[in-house]
Amino acid sequence: MRFPILALASTVMFLTNFASAVQAEFYEGKQITVVVNYGAGGSTDVLARLVTKHLEKHIPGSPEVVVTNMAGAGGIVATNHMGEVAKADGLTLAFFGTPFMQYALQDPALTVDLSRFVWLGGFGQPTLCFIRKDAGTGAGVESVDDLLEIGEFKLGGYRATSSTDIRMRLGLDLLGASYKHVTGYRSSAKVLAALLQNEVSYSCGSVTLYRKSFEPNLIEPGLATPLWYYSLVDAEGNPVRDPRLEGIPTFIDVHERLKGERPSGILFDSLTAVNNIAVTMLRGVFLPEGTPDEAVEALRTAWSALSEDEEFISDFMSLADEPPSLLSGAEARERLDSLGNLDPEIVAFIKEYAIQE
Repeated sequence: MRFPILALASTVMFLTNFASAVQAEFYEGKQITVVVNYGAGGSTDVLARLVTKHLEKHIPGSPEVVVTNMAGAGGIVATNHMGEVAKADGLTLAFFGTPFMQYALQDPALTVDLSRFVWLGGFGQPTLCFIRKDAGTGAGVESVDDLLEIGEFKLGGYRATSSTDIRMRLGLDLLGASYKHVTGYRSSAKVLAALLQNEVSYSCGSVTLYRKSFEPNLIEPGLATPLWYYSLVDAEGNPVRDPRLEGIPTFIDVHERLKGERPSGILFDSLTAVNNIAVTMLRGVFLPEGTPDEAVEALRTAWSALSEDEEFISDFMSLADEPPSLLSGAEARERLDSLGNLDPEIVAFIKEYAIQE
C-alpha cells in the first residue's frame, strides 16, 4: 500500500505547485485596483488600505495593488460600478462597506444583484454610538442618563436605507429620544467634520472608526461622550457581550437602565435583524461575476493567509484595539443569503420606516 500512497501524495503536491504556478503567471507584472465605496480617510478606506498593504504580500505573482475611492449614495455608486462597469478580468477588487440593507430593502438606487458577485470574504465589527456633550438644550450630556432630558438633537447619517442610519434611528426611537435625522454625508470623514462643526450631535461608527477617528477627535478632548454599542443578540433576546468593549454598555443595557425593561416589539425585532447581519459582516470583499478561476483562487489564498499574518494582525490591533474578525468567502456569502430569510413582516416594516422622517 505504500507505493499508491506515495504516488497520491506526489500527485497532490504536483497539482498544488501547478496551481500556484498558474496563479503566479496570471498576476505577474499586473496591477490590481481595489475599489472602496466610501471617501478617502473614512473607516472603510483606512481598513482597505491596511488590508491591501498586507494582502499584496500573499498574492502569487506579486502584482502591484492600488486603492481608489468611489463614494456616493451610501456606497451604492461603487456597488453598481462593480456590477455594470468593472471588467471581470481579476484586476478589480471591491473592499466595501457592504450595502446589504439597501439590497434587502430593494433600494431602487441599487441596480445590481449582490449575490452575483464572487465573494472572497469580509470583516465583522460592533457599532458604537456617542453624542456631543452640548447636544440639544446644551445643558450638558455627561452620561447616557442625560439623553432623554436634553430635548431635540441632530443625528448625522449616510443614507436613509443604510444599516447605520436605520440602527441609529431604531435605537433612539426605542428609547423615546427626540431627534432630527440629517443624512446624506458621503463618508465618515464628513460625519466627523459635521460633528466638529456642531452641525449634528449624534452618530455611530464601527470600532475601527471609533478608535481611529471619533475617540481622539471627540471623546478624548471632552467634546462628546460614548453611549452604547450595538451587540449581537442571541435567540433569547440577550446581548452577546464583546470582551473587547468592556466598560461600554450594550444598547440593551441602556434600554433597561432608562426604560426599566428589555426592549421588545417590532422596533427591537427590526433592530436585531439588521444589526446581527451588520455586526457579523460590516465590510465585504468581492470580485465581478465571471472573474477567471485562477484569479479567484489566487486572491482567496491571499485572503486566507491574512488570518495567519502576524504583522497584519498586529497592525490591525494598533488601529482598532482588537484582533480582526475575518470571514471566509463562504461565510460572507452565507451572511448575504441570510437576507432572504428575514421575516417578511420585518422587511416590510423597515422599508416603510426607512423613508419616514
